[in-house]
Amino acid sequence: MDIQTTMLTSLRTLAEQHTVETLGDRRDYLGASEIGYCPRKVILEKIHPGEHDLATLLRFQRGHMAEDIIARAFTAAGYSNFERQVEIVLPGDVPLKAHIDFVFTSKVHKIKSILEIKSTSRIPDGPYSSWESQLYIQMGALARQYPEYSIKGAVLTLDLAHGEVAFFNGYEPQETIFNGLMERAGTIWSHYQAMLRGNDLVREGVELEMKTEVSPLCSFCDHIATCPRFETEDVPELENAVAALQELQAREKNMQGEIKKIKKHLLAVVEQKGPIKSGGCFLRKATRSRKHLDIDRLEAFLNESGTFLDEYQENRSFSFLEIRKAKAA
Repeated sequence: MDIQTTMLTSLRTLAEQHTVETLGDRRDYLGASEIGYCPRKVILEKIHPGEHDLATLLRFQRGHMAEDIIARAFTAAGYSNFERQVEIVLPGDVPLKAHIDFVFTSKVHKIKSILEIKSTSRIPDGPYSSWESQLYIQMGALARQYPEYSIKGAVLTLDLAHGEVAFFNGYEPQETIFNGLMERAGTIWSHYQAMLRGNDLVREGVELEMKTEVSPLCSFCDHIATCPRFETEDVPELENAVAALQELQAREKNMQGEIKKIKKHLLAVVEQKGPIKSGGCFLRKATRSRKHLDIDRLEAFLNESGTFLDEYQENRSFSFLEIRKAKAA
C-alpha cells in the first residue's frame, strides 16, 4: 500500500465533504476570508479550482484540529455560551457570507464576541492584514444582524508544532473599514462575473486591470506561474523580503562565529578544570564516536577489483535559493 497516495486521496475526499457540509458551493458567493486575499487568486480559484497537494490538505486538518482543541478547552473551563461555525448572509447585490469560528454571547451585558482561530507553522509578530479584513467583515455582519448587541473581535493563533499561542484582541466594528471592504467585495464579484460570461475583451481587461497583491501567501498560490506581477524581470514588492533575508543571513554568520568562540572558551575551561556548574547548567567535555567512510581505502579496494569509485557515484539535483547582486543597468 502506498501510504502517501492513500492519505492524499482520503484527505481530498474529507476536504470536499467538509467544504460541502460547512461552506456549500463557494463558487456561488464570496466568503469573508476571501476578500482580504489577492483578487486574482480568489477569482481564478473559483473558476479553475485545482487539486490540493498533501501538504495543503494536512494544513487544512491542522486548522480543524486547532478549532476542536479550543472548543474542548473552553468547554472544560466551564464555558457554554458559545456557538461554532456561525453563518451570516449579508444582504446586498454581492452574495457574501461570513463563517465565524466562535461567537460568545453574554445576554446580560448584551455583548457578542467573535473569536477567529488561525493555525500557523510560526506565530507572526502581529495579525496578517487578511486576518484583520476577515474579522472586520465578520464584526460588521454580526453587528447588522444583532444591532442591540455590542460586538467585539479577536484572533487566536496556534502553532501546534511548537505549542505556542498568540492572542490578538481589542477589535471592534469600524464602519469605514467595513464599507471599504464591501466595495472591494463588489469589485471582486463583478470581475468574477465578467470572467464567467466569457467575453474575450472583458476577460482581457479584467486580467490586465485587476489588482494583484504580492504577499507572503504568494508562495502558496497555484496561479503564480501566470501572475502578471511575476512576469516582469523586477518585482519590487519582494524587496523587503530579500533585504530581511540578507540581513538575517549576515546576522546568522556573525552569530555562528560568536557561538564557536564561546563554545571554544568554555570547552577549554572544562578540559582544564573538569565538569563544572554555571548558570543553572552542568558543563563537561563529552566524547562521541560515529562511523566514518574511509574513501581512500575503499577506492584502493575497488581498483584492485577492476572497478572505480566513479562507477558508484551518481548526480542528484537539489534546489536552493541563490541570491546574487544584480548588475546595474
